[in-house]
Amino acid sequence: MVARFMKDTPYERSEAEMQRPPGYRNRGSGMVVGRYPYSARDLDCAYCLYKGRKKTCGKAGGCIFLAERLAAGCVPTEELLEAFTAEVDELDFSGRMSHLMDEEDGFFFEPEHRERFENRWAGCAPRTDASAMCAALYLLAADRFLWRQAAAAIRTEGIRFYDIHIHGVDLDGYILFYTAKDLYQGTKHISLSELTDPELVSDRTFRLAVGAFLIRRYGVEVLAGERRGGL
Repeated sequence: MVARFMKDTPYERSEAEMQRPPGYRNRGSGMVVGRYPYSARDLDCAYCLYKGRKKTCGKAGGCIFLAERLAAGCVPTEELLEAFTAEVDELDFSGRMSHLMDEEDGFFFEPEHRERFENRWAGCAPRTDASAMCAALYLLAADRFLWRQAAAAIRTEGIRFYDIHIHGVDLDGYILFYTAKDLYQGTKHISLSELTDPELVSDRTFRLAVGAFLIRRYGVEVLAGERRGGL
């Protein structure tokens, strides 16, 4: 018989769940996955139970708590950059990314970019495609001329790219627009080889594109809080 020390307390159900065998599920039921209310302290690697022990957590392959740590605001941007670079696993991209990791700037290089983005994002309702919407909005708000062309096409229900006329935009704006469209719609206007070409894509635009990639890949949470290392 299993001993129950928390019976008739608020922790009774938690104790029962912890005492179940791994993989256990009731007959006729499916699997239910939930999240514990982690705090930044709980998830900071400095407080990890594996730290300093022979047994490792396998962080080299990606921390299994990445999503929760992102939500808690305790994942430094350099860690995301390293993880994303490893996922892409392309030599030219890795080479250009190596220079990016040495920079100290944040996601927003200009106050105007942050203001345009935050003012519009604050009015967006919760949505299933939040990371795609956020990544596209982040890029469209980065260029003043492009934003003037795009602002009216950004609605609560989504972005109407067919209503955005980019005649007169410069090369950086062109790259930002089509990268935003690719991330939002899943199209392939801008290739990886084009993005890694420094003669075609400026360092600033490349850095903005990578920032949008991180948002699209890991979620809106990458913008939450201040992160060590910047972008």
